[in-house]
Amino acid sequence: MDYEEKTIKSEMIYEGRILNLRLDTVELPNRKYSKREIVEHQKAVCIIAVQDGKLYFVKQFRKAANEQLLELPAGLVEHNETPKEAAIREMREEIGFNCKNLTYLFDAYSSPGFTNEKISFFLAEDLFKDELEADDDEFIDVELIEFDRLNQMIEDGAIIDGKTVIGVLYILRKMNK
Repeated sequence: MDYEEKTIKSEMIYEGRILNLRLDTVELPNRKYSKREIVEHQKAVCIIAVQDGKLYFVKQFRKAANEQLLELPAGLVEHNETPKEAAIREMREEIGFNCKNLTYLFDAYSSPGFTNEKISFFLAEDLFKDELEADDDEFIDVELIEFDRLNQMIEDGAIIDGKTVIGVLYILRKMNK
């Protein structure tokens, strides 16, 4: 059965640098009406950078979560970039590496109940040093973690960022770990 919601009215509440907030009035399949708060967000990328049985992570403070999180390298796709170009740029900025092999894996919505943010996941292999200057407002520590520790780190709550959990579980399954 098709449960599509028809947009009757859309009102922009806030327009920001990386996101917008709009309020949609929708007609439901039962002909009743409801409101939907939608966060419009730029497309993003997440990089699974593999080297010698280890993955690269970044550790940074995230104000929305109000804590320091361990994450796979990631970032926004800029207006004149493809997701693949953004993945290479973000990898160079965040961990100081580029790669000989960058493979697109899949797309995933981060939280489709309220945002349209879609993340493209990439596998980066055959890494080599190639640094770009980091963004002025990012303070990042880089960590290289062995595959064998990753499942336990998710279970222990050391890795709780959603895109990172998805990326880690994907690569562990792919590598049969």
